[in-house]
Amino acid sequence: MTANRRYQVAVEDLRLGMFVVELDRPWLDTPFLLQGFLVDSKVELDTLVKYCDYVYVDLEMSSPAVADLIRRVEIRAATLEPQTLPMTQRACVMSAQTSKLHGVPASAPSAEKSKPRPDVPASTAAVGGVDEIVARAATPTADSRRRFRPRADVKISQLTRQRFRNFVRQTADASKSDEPSFLERMFGPLFDLFGSERAVGSAGSAPAITADLLPAGVIQTFHEQRRAMLEELPRARKAFSQGEETLAEVMVDIRSGKAPQLEAIAGAVDGMVESMLDNPDALMWIARLREEDINTYNHGVKVALYLVALGRHLGFPKQELAYLGQVGMLADIGKTKLPRAILEKPGMLSPAEFTLVKEHVDLAMDVLANGPKLPEAVTAGIAQHHERIDGSGYPKGLKGSEIGIYGKMAAIADSFAALITPRAYANASAPQDALMNLYEWSGTSFHEPMVEQFVQAIGVFPVGSMIELTTGEVGVVVAHNRIRRLEPKVLVLSNPDKSPLAQPLERDLFKEGKAKGSKPLRITRGLPSGAYGFKLRDYYLDEIAKQNGIAA
Repeated sequence: MTANRRYQVAVEDLRLGMFVVELDRPWLDTPFLLQGFLVDSKVELDTLVKYCDYVYVDLEMSSPAVADLIRRVEIRAATLEPQTLPMTQRACVMSAQTSKLHGVPASAPSAEKSKPRPDVPASTAAVGGVDEIVARAATPTADSRRRFRPRADVKISQLTRQRFRNFVRQTADASKSDEPSFLERMFGPLFDLFGSERAVGSAGSAPAITADLLPAGVIQTFHEQRRAMLEELPRARKAFSQGEETLAEVMVDIRSGKAPQLEAIAGAVDGMVESMLDNPDALMWIARLREEDINTYNHGVKVALYLVALGRHLGFPKQELAYLGQVGMLADIGKTKLPRAILEKPGMLSPAEFTLVKEHVDLAMDVLANGPKLPEAVTAGIAQHHERIDGSGYPKGLKGSEIGIYGKMAAIADSFAALITPRAYANASAPQDALMNLYEWSGTSFHEPMVEQFVQAIGVFPVGSMIELTTGEVGVVVAHNRIRRLEPKVLVLSNPDKSPLAQPLERDLFKEGKAKGSKPLRITRGLPSGAYGFKLRDYYLDEIAKQNGIAA
């Protein structure tokens, strides 16, 4: 009997009594607000079939009978030897078993939502007899594959983890990238004209920022960091607080039927952009300090700063960065028109409730239509921040290139902010897990090249991330090393046994790694917020600022 406890299950094979721990798409794109639930009604089964192709089930939390069923089917399917099948069937089975480590069918994913098998009604597959499912799993046909694929983790497939590791290795050392030399930048068009060969996009380089990642007609602008993180911290605090206060006031106006004060929003965004241009790490730190706050206006400010950080990394000019910030601030203002009880409801939303929640995008557009005219880029980003590449989003079900650059960026920033923030119905993800989730959903929900650039923009271990070092010490990332991305400055909070230090200790992993005779100190893993009882505290950086003679 297998020791695995988590399995991927195709939706046509779901049964009552299975405990679903993860979906094949963002939770917020479905009526299932509760992350982890026992399937105990046909309504839930039918809803999962409607929105998902497969889910992940935990055996230990499922009913004993269902857990036994999955183990029996897995054992039967494991006896299938592809070598005994005809060549054409063998190829199908082998491809299905190896093309995706997490069990996705070998065929390329359709742009449309996959439907249940036509020969097996969803209700029959979901509640049919054990023998029927076992027989289907072990029947050697061209469609054969294991019905239940073991998973060693809860949320993120092994394939995604490996892809993410490869990506991190490729981009960890910016000094080894294929950035053009000075002569190539100056005379690149001449090299191209005369056919000179240049090494571009090799396997060891970071993903290129191509023209299709920038708005039409925009000239890429490179922004230098002009202030140290600790120097920028006071202004970043003020900018974030001003953003919160301004957005809260605007939402009060909207609830009372007044036109939104969009000029005030623009002013608050300008302050965030100025701070982000001088040093993006400071605002990132402040955003993580506000992680326990789940108010809509706080979420909007976070989305705004993640969008500005991404735009800064891509080379958006200052004006376009302001547009991005306004998209983040205003994207969810339509939720002020929705009942709070629905937004905070634990568990599955009814079809009517989910339809109502999805209307918040159109409600936002209606509200904004009553104020000063916004730039087209801002309205497009707001209107499209819940659209998905495969057409599964809303309100228009746009696909691929139908979604503009601002919409693609807003979808990623909005989802990341939601993943790392505790909510009434779900725990927060560690930032690294959130990034890997975005990676898992890239190509279906999110624009894959933009996801890669987002990871580059905020860092594999974003500022404010709780981490564990090779020594066992717990720390928090306080500043990035833009050249060696996996060797940031960290604030050590604990001893190796996880007991808290009397005074946090600042350590530069890059400098310590270069010291002769010292054992390299590395990050072994990211931790969720609050791990081992540690919480981010603003006074940590205040103390360091004082030690360095910087006014807090």
